[in-house]
Amino acid sequence: MVALINPRSGAEAPVVNDQRMIEEGQQEAAIGAFLLAHHGHTRHVEVQRGAWTVYCRCERCEDVRVYEVDNEARERAIGLPPWPGANKQPGAPR
Repeated sequence: MVALINPRSGAEAPVVNDQRMIEEGQQEAAIGAFLLAHHGHTRHVEVQRGAWTVYCRCERCEDVRVYEVDNEARERAIGLPPWPGANKQPGAPR
């Protein structure tokens, strides 16, 4: 794993090991699974939860995972109608 360096601050940023799309309501389950995977050294675990994203990092293992609620689940959660043409197949004429 290679660390990224911020050119402005010179700070080292951890590299994301895994990014997964999840459904709305699965944020707590994702956090629980990460904590379970790091049982025995959870004091080294950092969890940040936003409205649509969960960031989990274990300093001891250098394990970084990001769970993001997919766009369709976001749209359903806030009651937006589907995008026009969303049911069309990729590559189909418009």
